[in-house]
This record gives sequence, C-alpha cells and structure tokens, in this order.
Amino acid sequence: MKSKFSIDKKFYPAISRIFSPVVLDSIAADGRSGYMNEVIKLSNFSASFDLDMSLSDFFDFTYDFCVKNYRNEYVYKNAIANKILLGRHSLNTSTMLTEFRAGSCKADVVILNGSSAVYEIKSEYDTFERLENQIAAYLDIFDNIYVVTDESQVGKLKELLPEITGIIVLTKKNTLKTVREARSNKKNVKTDMIFDSLRQSEYTRIIRNSFGKVPDVPNTRIFRECKELFCKLEPETAHDAMVKELKKRSGKCDLSYIINSLPSSLSSYAVSTSVKKGKNSGIKNLIPKLGQSIGSFLEM
Repeated sequence: MKSKFSIDKKFYPAISRIFSPVVLDSIAADGRSGYMNEVIKLSNFSASFDLDMSLSDFFDFTYDFCVKNYRNEYVYKNAIANKILLGRHSLNTSTMLTEFRAGSCKADVVILNGSSAVYEIKSEYDTFERLENQIAAYLDIFDNIYVVTDESQVGKLKELLPEITGIIVLTKKNTLKTVREARSNKKNVKTDMIFDSLRQSEYTRIIRNSFGKVPDVPNTRIFRECKELFCKLEPETAHDAMVKELKKRSGKCDLSYIINSLPSSLSSYAVSTSVKKGKNSGIKNLIPKLGQSIGSFLEM
C-alpha cells in the first residue's frame, strides 16, 4: 500500500460505485469492468495501492476508503449485513432482502428472523423528502421499522419519525448504535398491502395452507380471488405467513459458502445476489478471481 496520495473529492461518489451490482457482476462474469478501470484511471485512485494487491484486498481497501471518506448507501447496507444479519443472527434462521417492494416504495433492507425488521437508510447525503411516505408504507407491512443514519441526522429524525420507529446510527467507527428501539407494529399491519408485496407462488402457498386449497379459477382471476381470501386473515397471521414465505427467497446453502469465500466488504452484494434467480452461479465465478492481482483487471 502506498503512503501518499491525493484524490479529488469529486471522484468519491464514482469510486463508491465500484460496489454497484453492475460493476461487480461484470467482474464476476467477464473478469473486468470498464467502469472500474475508467474511474481508477481518471481519479488517480491507483496511486493509493499497489497493483499487485489481490482483488480481495482491493475491495476491502476501497471499502475502507469509502467508510472514511464517502459513506454511501452501500456502506450502510454492508454494515447492516455484517453487524446485524451475520453478527446478531444466523444465516440458518435469518434472511436479508434488499430493495424490497413495499407499496409504492422500495425498502433498502429487510431482515426476516422470528419476525420482520425493515431498515431505511438515510445517510448524510440523503434528504428526508420521501421519508414520511416510506415510513407509512413500512408500517403497513413490517413489525419493526428502523431508520439507519448518521449522527448528524438524529435530532431531525426524532422530530419527524413516529415514536414506534427505531433509530440506528452508523458511527464513525463503522459500528451500529441503537439510539431508539423500534416498537412492535405487527398488530397494525394491513393484509392487502402485505399481499401486494408477495409473489404469486408465495401468496398461493399461504392461501393453500390457510384455507386448504387455491381457488380453481382462470389465471386472469387468481390474483383477485386469492387477495380476497388473504384479506380475511388476521393481520398478525398474515404477517407471520409472509415472513415464513419471504425467508425462502434466499438460497442459504449457497449463500453460506459464498459469504465465507468473499471479503467482508462484499457481504451486502453476496446477500443481495443470493435472492436473484440465476445470480448465484455468477457470483461464484468471482471467488476464484479474488486471489489475482488487481493490476490484472485494469488497463492502465
């Protein structure tokens, strides 16, 4: 690692996007990323590390750079993956979903264990413009709702958020500190909103388990008929059935192997990829590349 280097702050967002799925998927599939190569070249980021550094160490080095200089959404998601999913829970009993559809919103992170917890990320670079609508949507579906933020945002959030909502701070030491615990919201969820967040295979299994059979109607009517039945369930029953089904989205055997094979800087990427059909084989292609030098992936 080189000791002296200077990077213009205007490149910080671009460097942080090295952890975007499109870049990591490209490296896994093709052994290169034009975007990563261009950003490293234009920003002079290569002056900060040795080109014989392994790809694995490069990801950890770049992640550490982001933690210290530009804590974007990925830094928050990765902290949640490492410190809550892997730190407090177990992959055998818990599932983490990202960008989960909740009404007209997309939840940043949802963790399903014995219940459901949603984590909305509001970094120091985010505004609270959509927060009211997001929290309202999450209260319709999830048991525990948290906003994960920077210390500088806490005072404002305490004024804006309903007291049922928890607040977690990503500290300067990259640890998660709970400022306010979330209160259970399960009895207040709305069955129609839960139904709309599920895939057809998921809600039909719930209907079969709850009512003995799925309505024998044409495909054009299955959604409406199933929703009508689903909305007869008690809110807590519907919520728990949702949790049971959503936990099946992650391929846990593959994920455990992948998590243990990747650097900790890629935990969130691994978890996000595990629930996307056909993506596990792609991320597995990244594993044997991790020991190669970063220089072999660049055209400097």
